[in-house]
Parts: sequence; structure tokens; C-alpha cells
Amino acid sequence: MTTTVHEDIIFRLQKFFEVPNNGVVDDPPIVVTGQSFHIVHYVPGGNGVETAPDACVRPNVAFVPKPATSTVIPRPPGDTCGNPHARIMCEVAVGQSVGEFGRKCLSWMREPYVRAVISIKILEPRLNMQEPTIGFFYRTMMYNVGILGTLKKYSRDPITDPPGCNAPNLAAYQITIPISEVFWDPPFPIPPGYTPAIPPNIVGINFVIDLYRIQRVALQAQTP
Repeated sequence: MTTTVHEDIIFRLQKFFEVPNNGVVDDPPIVVTGQSFHIVHYVPGGNGVETAPDACVRPNVAFVPKPATSTVIPRPPGDTCGNPHARIMCEVAVGQSVGEFGRKCLSWMREPYVRAVISIKILEPRLNMQEPTIGFFYRTMMYNVGILGTLKKYSRDPITDPPGCNAPNLAAYQITIPISEVFWDPPFPIPPGYTPAIPPNIVGINFVIDLYRIQRVALQAQTP
């Protein structure tokens, strides 16, 4: 059974990835969805085993064709419905064990078409520690971001780790991912310096995930 904090964080993450669509909701160039809509993929190297991320980001087929119609040989991977494989995977854990959660996140990194994996682990509320003005229970959150095979780790305690994540738009607490990675669809072999093109109707060059906003969602989901 899922929880409010789990679903609220997933919903907020999806909104960050929708920003470059510039308000387009029908047939957007960047398709953002998640497990609630049964976007199932094959586990990389899992011999046909199926699983679904909490949220994922993939290109519209107007810009990256389905694997069945792709001219790239060998053909790119897709989800179980034949759509282009998601390029960004997001996983959120509240009650899930760290070991199990970590294994799932690392498995996504084995797929070359997955260009980034964001994982957020929310620990239990600190029942004896509350924000003085509003009364939210403090919760420790751990963030891991794998981008293009490079692991970046964000792990901050709201009490003891200065500088604190206490305002939006703090560079130390923002995750940036190039929008172009969603449209990763190289020929084979991949030419040196290959960079995916961003469709002209996209706004910006990077996704920006503000961890302060995620933190507020987690805090507000459980109050006294």
C-alpha cells in the first residue's frame, strides 16, 4: 500500500519534468508518467522480468520513433507496450528497505538508454523534532542522482548539516539534467561528440529539480 508522502513526491517530481513542455498537455514533446499508469519496462539484463518506475520521462514518438519503426540497428529498447524506452527514471522510497531500493535504482543504470536515475529515500518522521512555526515533523531525506553513469549524492539532515536546505533556488540543492538527454537516439555506432537535438518548441535547456520543494512536500504530508 502506498502513502501520501510517496504519492505527493512522485506528483511533484513529474511537474518538474513537465515545465519544458511550456504548458502543452495534449501530445507534449516530453511525456511524463509513472507507475500509476502501468508504464512497465523490462529489467535491464533481467531476461524478460518486468518492473515499473515510480515516475519516468520519455520522448514523444514525433521526435523519437518507436523501436519497431526505428532505423537504428540494433533496434533501441522500448517499454512493454512498444514505446521508446524512458530516458529518465525516478524512484521514491518511504517504507522500502535501503538495500532493495538501491538494487532497483542500480538496475536501471545498466540500460544505456536510461540517461539519468533519480532516487529519493524518505526516512521516518522524528517525532520529538518539529518545525517551530508550522509544526511539521522533521524527516531525514537522502538523494542519489545517477547521470550518464556518474553518481552524485545529496544527503542532508535538516538540523545538523549546514548550510541547510531552507529556501528554494539554492544551487547546492538543485538537480539539473540536460533536456536533450530525453531525446537520446544515436545511430550505431555512436559518432564521437553525438548530442541529441532539443525540439524547437521546448523551453529551456535543463530540467531543474529543486530539492527544497521536495522537502516541503515530504514535511507537509505528515503533520501532528
